[in-house]
Formats: sequence, structure tokens, C-alpha cells
Amino acid sequence: MTEDDLRKQTWDYFHMHAAQRLTTFNFYVGISSLLSGGLAATIKADPEAPLLGAAVGLLLIIVSIVFWKLDQRNTDLIKGAERALRYFESRCPLPGDGDKPHEAKRFTREEYDSQLKKEQRSWCFWRNHYSFSECFRSVFLIFGGLGAVGLCYALIGHWPW
Repeated sequence: MTEDDLRKQTWDYFHMHAAQRLTTFNFYVGISSLLSGGLAATIKADPEAPLLGAAVGLLLIIVSIVFWKLDQRNTDLIKGAERALRYFESRCPLPGDGDKPHEAKRFTREEYDSQLKKEQRSWCFWRNHYSFSECFRSVFLIFGGLGAVGLCYALIGHWPW
């Protein structure tokens, strides 16, 4: 096996897991949206039967945790491939600009640019640079939190105690 074969294998591995990550996240958003709609419908439709709403809320929490863990695994696989691709880029003699990697070394340059942006974080959260992992985690927390609120509302808000 040659270095070119390894580079192609690494790129294919990266591409497959990056696509899988986005597909999994899209599937999660679809499932969670349906569960959220179901949670709202159960609470609104029959306030005297809180157990169905509680079950849907609990299911939304569980689904959020499971997909968060799947995303962590996909992230680990992608980061491993990125490290390997940065290795192959390091073997290319294109010179950088000072401490900045050459623009054509996309994985090395992206890591450099992202680190600079992270160091320039502001209290204005909408101006900050966020990674896919940070954005996905926010969505997992929002849907999981919605499930927790629905679970509590179904049990406490309607329970006869």
C-alpha cells in the first residue's frame, strides 16, 4: 500500500463519517420534532392523562442523549481522519505565511483559523465562531430540555397532588 493509497483511504473515511454525522443529525431533528409535536398534543389533548405526555417527554430526553452520544462517536472518528489528513498535508512542501499554514492545506489551515476565532470570543454570542459540535450540542440540549419540561409539566402540572 502506498502513501497515495493511504491518503485516499483516509479521505474516503473522513468523507463517509462526515456525511454520516450530518445524516444522523438530520434524522435526530426529524424524530425530535415529531416527539415534540406529540408531547404538545398529549398535554393539550388530554390534561387528565399525564402519563402519555410524561412518556413522550422521557422518550425525547432519552433520544437526545442517545443521539448526542452517537454524535460524540462520529466526532471522534472524523477528528482521527482529520489528524491523518493534516499529517499528509505536513508532508507537502508548500510554505506557509509566517505561522499561518498555506491556504491549500485546508485541514491544517482550518484548524489554525478556528483556533484564532475561538481566542477572540465575545460576550455577544451571535458574533462568535462555533464548531459543529457546539451547535449540535445546543440542539441536543434544547430538545432534551423540552422533553424535561414536558415530563415535569405532565407529571407535576396535572398530577392530583
